[in-house]
Amino acid sequence: MKTFIHKLGIILFFFNALLVCAQNGGFAKKDLKSEGFYNKIEETKSGNWKDVLTDYMQASFKGLTSENKSFQFKANIFSLRSKVDSTLLIDYNYASKRETFYRNFQIQIGLNLDNDYKFKGFNYGFDWAIINKRDTTVASLARKEYESGENFEKLSSALIFALQKYRNVATPENYQKIEKLAKASIEKQYYLPIDNLPEDFKKILLEEQDGIDAQKFLDTFQDELGKLKRQPLLTVGFHSNFQKDSKFLDEFDANLIYLQGLKSKKGSKLEIDFRNQFKAKDSITTSVIKRKEFSSQLGLNISIWETKEKSIVELKPNFEYKRIVSGIMTDEKNDQFLANADLRIRILKNLWVPLILKYDIKNNNLFGFLNVSFNFDAMKKE
Repeated sequence: MKTFIHKLGIILFFFNALLVCAQNGGFAKKDLKSEGFYNKIEETKSGNWKDVLTDYMQASFKGLTSENKSFQFKANIFSLRSKVDSTLLIDYNYASKRETFYRNFQIQIGLNLDNDYKFKGFNYGFDWAIINKRDTTVASLARKEYESGENFEKLSSALIFALQKYRNVATPENYQKIEKLAKASIEKQYYLPIDNLPEDFKKILLEEQDGIDAQKFLDTFQDELGKLKRQPLLTVGFHSNFQKDSKFLDEFDANLIYLQGLKSKKGSKLEIDFRNQFKAKDSITTSVIKRKEFSSQLGLNISIWETKEKSIVELKPNFEYKRIVSGIMTDEKNDQFLANADLRIRILKNLWVPLILKYDIKNNNLFGFLNVSFNFDAMKKE
């Protein structure tokens, strides 16, 4: 009996999509502000993924140890729209097809700074996720098109009916205790403390769950969640800098980034990271672009330390090839091979510190770049 009840706690932890109890003891799906929904999306994504395409909004400092520093703010259009219309943060609105483009189109604005942190210009751009199945798949896991969604609907309904029955027989103190624990597990993302529940409620709950296979649900959900973590991301982007003494589009880059999850025996996050970039720069501020570069980078992002499915430390070894198409300088080689390593550490819940090391194989030069990024939450505690 305890084992079965404990499984229900796991179910609540994974989905956190139970309906919020209304004042009269009932439940109303239309009132769901889906904090658990967003948290489940976040848990499937690495810090590396979030730097490519933010879930909501992100502020970052780039190149803190270099001569060219910048501050950047990124946000998808959906996040800006939700500031005006908060009902977009309800799960079924978020997952609707009409919001797909807004979730996957990201804009960027920022400031460029010199070595003394003095203003030297602006940066701006956009990224568009042509392929991004992960967030929409999360939205569907608790729905009927997935087998786990069918089972979850039965289990969540059983819990709702059990609570409604229990309210008629329980003391106000016991009922409020269960209600508080259930709400806390949804809002704060932890296991429902089943052992603290009164025995009379457990009996009612088991009666409501008669014939429901919780183990089948858990097995199916774990399989579907594993497939979800391996969903791909393909983005194209355009970015530019506008300096104080330059002309429009004197410097810009266009890029294509592909991330693909891999299956891991230990269940940790592994991502193939493939990036291509074309850069153009006019160093003498005329209308003719003088320098063009192409670079291609292939690596594997590894989550080497995780807690509760969230990445804490990530390492991305990668190799990079650069080619100067035009505008080569004196004593400069037109191609360059680099062996790189990106170390990304989560300092706080939403604060990451990425350290990027680049080693020039031919010239034996080592470069280091320190960044800081902060990801904003869509859901804030009231």
